[in-house]
Amino acid sequence: MVAVAAAVLLLLASGCSEKLARQKGLSDADLLARGQKSADLKKYENAVEAFQLLIERYPNSPLAPRAQFSLASCRASMKDYLEAEVAFDDFLRLYPADPKVPDALYMKGDLLHKQIQAVGRSQDKTREAIEAYKLFLRKEPDSPRSAAAVARIKEMRSLLVTHEEAVVSHLLSRKLYESAEVRAKRVIGEYPDAAPTPKLLSLLAEALEKQGKKDEASEVVKARDDKFPQQGSGKR
Repeated sequence: MVAVAAAVLLLLASGCSEKLARQKGLSDADLLARGQKSADLKKYENAVEAFQLLIERYPNSPLAPRAQFSLASCRASMKDYLEAEVAFDDFLRLYPADPKVPDALYMKGDLLHKQIQAVGRSQDKTREAIEAYKLFLRKEPDSPRSAAAVARIKEMRSLLVTHEEAVVSHLLSRKLYESAEVRAKRVIGEYPDAAPTPKLLSLLAEALEKQGKKDEASEVVKARDDKFPQQGSGKR
């Protein structure tokens, strides 16, 4: 009798020791409620199991969008970034008219922002985060979160330029002057007002000069000094 009571207590304490998938008769509402309760208790693995099962068993349920969004949120809370990205992308693809779309875009941007790598390493997540925040701003241009999204975009654009400066510098060090010129021009065109642009202009001038394009190099230096006089006059 004591053993039975202990087993019951263990079952209650764990929420459920039997896999949800083995339990019969659970409706979509039951699964959503279980998932939400587990998420509130920060038992994210249990929450993910419930939301995933709802989506699999009841893909056409009116509760499926909530389950998909909650699944993505739980994955993000677990720092399971790859699965969270996939879950957010599925939500945005399957339910483009859902009221939670702006939230999903902002949260996806936040998730990607956390994965940004240092200058010199892949900046794919930086670019993806910028796109997510830009899509969010189209949905909510004047929401309280808009200022934070705009600030994040500005920060990441500056990071991308700094990264490109390092790439152009590397190309120059390898005497790949034409490649350095092409890359610098592309970046200057994409990010004309980012803070590191004066340095990039200097690198472009160097790449041009090394190719014997002295007149064009002088024009770049003049443009840099006219636009950014605080950077110094005529220095390359």
